[in-house]
Amino acid sequence: MPIERINFVHTIKFKQMKIFQNRKFWIMATITCVLGYVVSCTKKDQVIINNPATSTSTLVSSKTTTAPAIDGVIDPIWSKASKLEVTATVPNPGNATFEGYIGLSYNVTLQSLYDANNIYFLVQWNDPDQSLLNTPVAYNPTTKTWARQSSNYTFDVNGNITTIPFNEDKFGFQWNINNSVALFASQSCYATCHLNPPTDSLHNSVPPVLVTVPAKAGGNHFTNGPEEKADLWHIHLMQDQAYGFADDDYIDWAGGQLNPNGRHSDGATVASTNALGVPTYNPVPGSVTNTQNLKITGTNTTVTVPAWVVKGQTNGYVLLTNNTTAGVKVTALTSVTAEDGTTQALLVTAVDANGVLTLSDNSTVDPTAGTGYNVITDANGNITGVGANAIPGIILQQYQGGRGDIAFKAIYTGKGWILELKRALTTSDVAIKQDVDFGPLSDVNFGIAVFNKANTAHAIMPGLTLHFQK
Repeated sequence: MPIERINFVHTIKFKQMKIFQNRKFWIMATITCVLGYVVSCTKKDQVIINNPATSTSTLVSSKTTTAPAIDGVIDPIWSKASKLEVTATVPNPGNATFEGYIGLSYNVTLQSLYDANNIYFLVQWNDPDQSLLNTPVAYNPTTKTWARQSSNYTFDVNGNITTIPFNEDKFGFQWNINNSVALFASQSCYATCHLNPPTDSLHNSVPPVLVTVPAKAGGNHFTNGPEEKADLWHIHLMQDQAYGFADDDYIDWAGGQLNPNGRHSDGATVASTNALGVPTYNPVPGSVTNTQNLKITGTNTTVTVPAWVVKGQTNGYVLLTNNTTAGVKVTALTSVTAEDGTTQALLVTAVDANGVLTLSDNSTVDPTAGTGYNVITDANGNITGVGANAIPGIILQQYQGGRGDIAFKAIYTGKGWILELKRALTTSDVAIKQDVDFGPLSDVNFGIAVFNKANTAHAIMPGLTLHFQK
């Protein structure tokens, strides 16, 4: 049973951290990640306890004529691949950005093989619990309202946890495309990470126009110039398994605008640019939030409710749709189903003052008839879980084109994850600098990230190199 289903109380308090803003911090953070963090688990807890790695930063990809099956089962062919064993740790970038996760560490083992056409990766890491819920929609019996649950920890003014995070486990790679990101070799993924500095250069004008940026948690990935691009693989270990492809993204400088979001899905290209040079990108199919706004029947009060519901569903994590129209409204989706791809979901058409939902077949879902749809709270009203009938918070469209270049399978072992991936050495997106090109069999700098029940907070291991054994 996923940990989110368990009703437990967190009493951890966290101090507000000083904001580290300049480049020196990120360089020091890279060194700290490699040398300074303490491993939080013992050897007994690790998924992998095998031969020591031959390098602390280089992953050697071995040539093979036998391709491993991408099924989460470790084939004998993987014994021919050397191992890189590293510890990824959640850093403290300041401003409470990763609050609730800082200092957590994971032991990660990476292996790689390649053949004439494809490259393969086997990744294993420890994780004490399997987290699959992603922002479920649940009912609050006190307020008689529905809400999509938080993807991060929330805190009161004293630093006490008021809501646990509802997000799935994930894994990430970031690669330097054509060595275009100048600082990537020394800073790796830190080279694209920007955490809302108090001043920033507006539109990269010369000389720079410095403007004040209000301090807030979070930040954005973007590169530092129009020629810099990075390849980002974001593997959602629940939702992406529905279709079997990881989320293939890229990072650019987003026109040099102030603190932009430079992360885009493969296939997204610049559709237009305004007078200041700020681009707008065309949307591509992906996940759609499973909520809508409706007026309470007989009133002018608008509330948030689920958009689609599978009647009687328990332990549902994601809904699927055969609609692949990018940017489509959630209520316009077609053939929405449960994860099995066949059990139909129904559109919510009305809600009353008690939160009772009316569905498109005129049946109802009454959350007051039991506790299955409810948020679970402790004696102080803090949210510590959701009931078994909580409604999936996302509907997934199948990735199209370059966004679906990476086939994968992940298995949770009870102590951690086994992840296998496969990608063509050279994809069609290499030509437009949205994918890293492994075809030349040249060394490539990269970093990895481990997300444990987190939306943005992640353990990081930067400063890695992929080397091909020829």
